[in-house]
Amino acid sequence: MSLRRRIDKLGPPLLAAAAIAVLVAPAIAGPPRARTHGPATILAASGPMALPACRLEPPSAARAEAMLVGAAWYRLDPVLDDAGGLDGQRLFVGRVGRRGAFELPLGVESFASGPARGRILVGNDDGRRSTLRILDVAKRCASVVHDVRDLIRRAVFDPSGDGIVELRLDRSSRADLGVWSRPLDGSTPRRILEPLVPNARIGRVFATELSWSADGRRLIVKSCGETFCLARILDRSSGRVMTTDDHRVGEAIGLVGDELVAYGGCPWLPCEIVATNLETGRVRDLAPVAGLATLSVTAGGAVVAFEDFELRGLRVVDLDGKALRTLPLETGLRLVPASDRALAGFELPAGVIALAKGSRPSRSLVPATFINIADGRRVPAAEVVR
Repeated sequence: MSLRRRIDKLGPPLLAAAAIAVLVAPAIAGPPRARTHGPATILAASGPMALPACRLEPPSAARAEAMLVGAAWYRLDPVLDDAGGLDGQRLFVGRVGRRGAFELPLGVESFASGPARGRILVGNDDGRRSTLRILDVAKRCASVVHDVRDLIRRAVFDPSGDGIVELRLDRSSRADLGVWSRPLDGSTPRRILEPLVPNARIGRVFATELSWSADGRRLIVKSCGETFCLARILDRSSGRVMTTDDHRVGEAIGLVGDELVAYGGCPWLPCEIVATNLETGRVRDLAPVAGLATLSVTAGGAVVAFEDFELRGLRVVDLDGKALRTLPLETGLRLVPASDRALAGFELPAGVIALAKGSRPSRSLVPATFINIADGRRVPAAEVVR
């Protein structure tokens, strides 16, 4: 079986080191090498990819109406050595319908998240220090917001725009140190979620990812072992933590209200999709067999779009599993899932999904095909979406 085919089938491990090759053709053989690129290399002060320093300013408020043209996107690709081992990563950044996409070299242990308000959060670790930078895509500049000895393995913007939430590990043992909130005003960070207690069902945790509910009020912390996952949901206002630890519920896709949408307990794709009510614990089926999937909120409510291999297209269902519509899927295109699964992301207007070759944006003027999920209509890049 080719690596491309095998990765298409990957389940929970996709969230960790294996995720670096999501639907990317080159094989990754052998362990990562120790060679890394230092923090200064991430955004070098000189050279063809040089970016000037930004002054960190509060992000502008989200527009009442959003256009695809100018929307920020990124993708993270592996850099392989001669033996096929991981030697680093390369971040590609651009804006829909705008020329001038650029790339940045990163170390082996690096990540990106967003985009949000035209900015991308970039993390890099050189084996001694972790550095977080906020990259302003339109201005093509970056600001260092954190440079410490702690190992920061993942980080995402706070939906409020005035902070960062980060997952920390012990540098020597790789033990979970919990999830921390870091204000951008320089005040002291605080731990908002304790380390995960060892869990016999999922075993050793290979990956932990951070994401937000559709309304931005609750943080989803999904932790996956070799086969199984669990999710902890933190309500930021109350501090209440709810945990889904059920063999029927796998990798989380998204959260709307009290409904957690996730893959089922499959070790690979395709897999069923289920919805779990956090208050009652009731699990119900949304789709019996699905490939890549994404949760989207439209004016009519939340829907799930997923690849239907029997249909050879996309199927859209509501959170009761009711089929709303089917959409054709052009040859070679895949649904672009959430950024933690795709290692890529778009800043899309609400209710718009993206389709792209290999499920990741290309380095072209229009890097994907955009669909208004409410009516299935293709959205031109310059169109205002209300």
